[in-house]
Amino acid sequence: MKATSDLHELGEEIEKQVHKFGQELHDFVERVVPTSTKAKDFRPEADLIVSDKTFSIVMDLPGLTKKEIAITRKQDVLTIRGERDVELAENEHYKRKERKSGAFMRSFAIPEEADASNITASFRNGVLTIQLPMGSTDEDTTHIPVQ
Repeated sequence: MKATSDLHELGEEIEKQVHKFGQELHDFVERVVPTSTKAKDFRPEADLIVSDKTFSIVMDLPGLTKKEIAITRKQDVLTIRGERDVELAENEHYKRKERKSGAFMRSFAIPEEADASNITASFRNGVLTIQLPMGSTDEDTTHIPVQ
Protein backbone atom coordinates (compact mmCIF):
# COMPACT_ATOMS: atom_id res chain seq x y z
CA MET A 1 0.00 0.00 0.00
CA LYS A 2 2.86 2.40 0.84
CA ALA A 3 4.50 1.82 -2.56
CA THR A 4 1.25 2.79 -4.32
CA SER A 5 1.00 5.97 -2.22
CA ASP A 6 4.64 6.88 -2.93
CA LEU A 7 4.14 6.25 -6.64
CA HIS A 8 1.04 8.46 -6.63
CA GLU A 9 2.95 11.28 -4.88
CA LEU A 10 5.80 10.94 -7.37
CA GLY A 11 3.34 11.18 -10.26
CA GLU A 12 1.80 14.34 -8.78
CA GLU A 13 5.25 15.91 -8.31
CA ILE A 14 6.25 15.11 -11.91
CA GLU A 15 2.97 16.62 -13.15
CA LYS A 16 3.61 19.82 -11.13
CA GLN A 17 7.15 20.13 -12.48
CA VAL A 18 6.07 19.57 -16.10
CA HIS A 19 3.33 22.21 -15.68
CA LYS A 20 5.83 24.64 -14.13
CA PHE A 21 8.30 24.06 -16.98
CA GLY A 22 5.55 24.57 -19.57
CA GLN A 23 4.53 27.86 -17.94
CA GLU A 24 8.15 29.06 -17.79
CA LEU A 25 8.65 28.14 -21.44
CA HIS A 26 5.43 29.96 -22.40
CA ASP A 27 6.53 33.07 -20.47
CA PHE A 28 9.96 32.99 -22.14
CA VAL A 29 8.50 32.69 -25.64
CA GLU A 30 6.06 35.54 -24.89
CA ARG A 31 8.97 37.81 -23.92
CA VAL A 32 11.14 36.88 -26.91
CA VAL A 33 8.59 36.59 -29.73
CA PRO A 34 6.55 39.76 -30.30
CA THR A 35 2.80 39.41 -30.48
CA SER A 36 1.22 39.91 -33.88
CA THR A 37 -1.39 42.56 -33.09
CA LYS A 38 -1.91 45.12 -30.38
CA ALA A 39 -5.53 44.06 -29.85
CA LYS A 40 -4.43 40.64 -28.60
CA ASP A 41 -2.00 42.04 -26.00
CA PHE A 42 -4.29 42.95 -23.12
CA ARG A 43 -6.50 40.16 -21.83
CA PRO A 44 -7.42 40.82 -18.21
CA GLU A 45 -7.90 37.79 -16.02
CA ALA A 46 -11.12 37.21 -14.14
CA ASP A 47 -12.31 35.20 -11.17
CA LEU A 48 -15.79 33.65 -11.26
CA ILE A 49 -17.18 33.21 -7.77
CA VAL A 50 -20.40 31.32 -6.99
CA SER A 51 -22.28 31.10 -3.71
CA ASP A 52 -25.83 30.19 -2.75
CA LYS A 53 -26.81 33.87 -3.01
CA THR A 54 -24.66 35.36 -5.80
CA PHE A 55 -22.69 34.78 -8.97
CA SER A 56 -19.75 37.22 -9.20
CA ILE A 57 -17.13 38.14 -11.76
CA VAL A 58 -14.06 39.94 -10.41
CA MET A 59 -11.62 41.38 -12.94
CA ASP A 60 -8.43 43.39 -12.45
CA LEU A 61 -8.38 46.40 -14.79
CA PRO A 62 -5.49 48.59 -13.63
CA GLY A 63 -5.08 51.88 -15.43
CA LEU A 64 -8.70 52.09 -16.61
CA THR A 65 -11.51 54.32 -15.43
CA LYS A 66 -15.10 53.17 -15.12
CA LYS A 67 -15.99 55.28 -18.19
CA GLU A 68 -13.61 53.12 -20.27
CA ILE A 69 -15.46 49.91 -19.37
CA ALA A 70 -18.59 48.71 -21.17
CA ILE A 71 -20.68 45.82 -19.83
CA THR A 72 -23.55 44.35 -21.83
CA ARG A 73 -25.80 41.33 -21.58
CA LYS A 74 -27.37 39.62 -24.52
CA GLN A 75 -29.50 36.64 -23.60
CA ASP A 76 -27.34 34.53 -21.27
CA VAL A 77 -23.93 36.03 -22.11
CA LEU A 78 -22.31 38.89 -20.21
CA THR A 79 -19.65 40.78 -22.20
CA ILE A 80 -17.05 43.17 -20.79
CA ARG A 81 -15.17 45.47 -23.17
CA GLY A 82 -12.56 48.13 -22.70
CA GLU A 83 -9.24 49.44 -23.84
CA ARG A 84 -6.05 50.32 -22.04
CA ASP A 85 -3.79 52.49 -24.13
CA VAL A 86 -0.41 53.83 -23.10
CA GLU A 87 0.75 56.84 -25.09
CA LEU A 88 4.38 57.88 -25.20
CA ALA A 89 5.65 61.38 -25.86
CA GLU A 90 7.06 62.08 -29.31
CA ASN A 91 10.66 61.71 -28.12
CA GLU A 92 10.00 58.50 -26.11
CA HIS A 93 10.24 54.86 -27.13
CA TYR A 94 10.16 51.54 -25.32
CA LYS A 95 13.40 49.90 -24.34
CA ARG A 96 11.32 47.09 -22.85
CA LYS A 97 7.54 46.73 -22.80
CA GLU A 98 6.12 44.24 -20.32
CA ARG A 99 2.78 45.83 -19.41
CA LYS A 100 -0.05 44.78 -21.68
CA SER A 101 -2.25 47.31 -23.44
CA GLY A 102 -4.88 47.42 -26.15
CA ALA A 103 -8.54 46.60 -26.56
CA PHE A 104 -10.07 43.62 -24.81
CA MET A 105 -13.36 41.78 -24.78
CA ARG A 106 -14.29 38.99 -22.36
CA SER A 107 -17.57 37.09 -22.46
CA PHE A 108 -19.03 34.91 -19.72
CA ALA A 109 -22.02 32.58 -19.68
CA ILE A 110 -24.56 33.57 -17.07
CA PRO A 111 -25.70 30.60 -14.98
CA GLU A 112 -29.31 29.60 -15.54
CA GLU A 113 -30.21 30.13 -11.90
CA ALA A 114 -28.77 33.70 -11.78
CA ASP A 115 -31.15 36.67 -11.83
CA ALA A 116 -29.84 38.54 -14.89
CA SER A 117 -32.32 41.41 -14.41
CA ASN A 118 -30.57 42.54 -11.21
CA ILE A 119 -26.95 42.77 -12.31
CA THR A 120 -24.79 45.26 -10.42
CA ALA A 121 -21.27 46.40 -11.28
CA SER A 122 -18.79 48.37 -9.22
CA PHE A 123 -15.26 49.57 -9.97
CA ARG A 124 -12.89 50.44 -7.13
CA ASN A 125 -9.10 50.65 -7.08
CA GLY A 126 -8.78 49.08 -10.53
CA VAL A 127 -10.97 46.07 -9.69
CA LEU A 128 -14.28 45.50 -11.49
CA THR A 129 -16.84 43.45 -9.58
CA ILE A 130 -20.05 42.29 -11.25
CA GLN A 131 -22.68 40.53 -9.15
CA LEU A 132 -25.86 38.70 -10.06
CA PRO A 133 -28.17 37.41 -7.34
CA MET A 134 -29.22 33.80 -7.66
CA GLY A 135 -32.87 33.32 -8.69
CA SER A 136 -34.04 33.29 -12.31
CA THR A 137 -36.11 35.88 -14.16
CA ASP A 138 -37.16 36.47 -17.78
CA GLU A 139 -36.60 40.25 -17.96
CA ASP A 140 -34.18 41.34 -20.72
CA THR A 141 -31.42 43.73 -19.60
CA THR A 142 -28.90 45.01 -22.14
CA HIS A 143 -26.67 47.65 -20.50
CA ILE A 144 -25.19 47.50 -17.02
CA PRO A 145 -23.86 50.79 -15.57
CA VAL A 146 -20.60 50.68 -13.63
CA GLN A 147 -20.88 52.33 -10.21
